Amino acid sequence: IAHAQYNEPALGTGTKTVEIVIENATKAQVFSPGVLASHRPGVKLWADGEPASLGLRLIAEDGNIDPFMYETMKGIGKDFGSTTVIYPIDPSQKQKAVLKVSAEYPLVSGAIMLGMTNDGFLGPQSIDMFKIDKPTVFDLYAYDAGTEQNTEKKEDVPGGFGGLGRPEEHVPIRRHPGIRGDADAPADRGWDVTKPVARMTVTPK
Repeated sequence: IAHAQYNEPALGTGTKTVEIVIENATKAQVFSPGVLASHRPGVKLWADGEPASLGLRLIAEDGNIDPFMYETMKGIGKDFGSTTVIYPIDPSQKQKAVLKVSAEYPLVSGAIMLGMTNDGFLGPQSIDMFKIDKPTVFDLYAYDAGTEQNTEKKEDVPGGFGGLGRPEEHVPIRRHPGIRGDADAPADRGWDVTKPVARMTVTPK
């Protein structure tokens, strides 16, 4: 398991470190690099039913973490306490990241692209990791950013095809409907949409 870098210290009462291990539970989807951040209550990096930010859009469509990382890093000590990168995760593999949380920055959110999708992603959404006092497992489900049509055509899907097309749509974030398998993305790259695509284990250190 590789260890992610770029951790920034959280500020505030009772600052502590949490280890976050994400396991890819799919059979054929590679997860892109992703970003995790601790933040204040009321701050939303993303939320089901709301529009995606530009940073989330670029992770979900391209696996490009830079704008999303910038959104969090510029707010360190204000809206955000700590931010870090998690590296790509192959099917059935794990990666580890470390964050700092505190009473002021107790919540953790983040995003990672599902590689062979148009704009699919996964990640924690406002999970209170400050209160965790023992190893705890969370299920992470696949979401659709709502920014690109799910054509599943090779010219539009970066993972496996290198597609650069971006047929836009403008709908709120929602649970991902899965891979249809009626275009270029093969059905066996799909997953059971009733089940999580990843397991996240959080351990206080």
